[in-house]
Amino acid sequence: MSFSLDLTKPLGRLGLAINAVILAAIFYGLSAASYNYMSHTLPESEAHQKEAEVKAGLIEKALAKAKTAAKGKAFDAKLAIEQAEKAAEEEVKKQGDEIHHHAVSGWAPFAVFLLILSALFFAGFLGVYVQRRANDAHLLGLWLFSNHLGCVLLAAYVAFYPFLAAHDFRRAWAPVFYAGLVLLLPVMLSGEGRGEEEDDHAH
Repeated sequence: MSFSLDLTKPLGRLGLAINAVILAAIFYGLSAASYNYMSHTLPESEAHQKEAEVKAGLIEKALAKAKTAAKGKAFDAKLAIEQAEKAAEEEVKKQGDEIHHHAVSGWAPFAVFLLILSALFFAGFLGVYVQRRANDAHLLGLWLFSNHLGCVLLAAYVAFYPFLAAHDFRRAWAPVFYAGLVLLLPVMLSGEGRGEEEDDHAH
């Protein structure tokens, strides 16, 4: 059950299961936090800033237009500002969806990039533990390929789950998760060999 990254140290079935669950929880948490930050927190902040800039620009134009229209007559600045702000707010509301969509689109590539990094690191760490389990079970050749492919599929689904959930793609991509589990069955179900013996001697 050791959390060592030493590839030469064998790992039992229970150890692999525990490590896989812990890694899944860690990297899902990282993916969810980074995706929420990149797809909600930053875009919303940028959208609010853009809306404020648009509103200020509209008010300035409206006041300049009102002053020009007055042509030397009495100019009620307070009333003009109130009218300009009201008109600006209505215009900003009309542009709100477009501004928000533009902000989200701008940060979307960075959100996906962070999910890719999460999937790669998850697959890498899980691959180490799978290799240790394979060493313990004496699995060689194509068995290793299928098991490591299972790592990649499982890691990709878990890391991208926040994105899939946000776009309602969970069911469509669920086969990826199940395929990953099936490909990991050989290494999970294979007998335990020298790993347990070495761990017993070590303790």
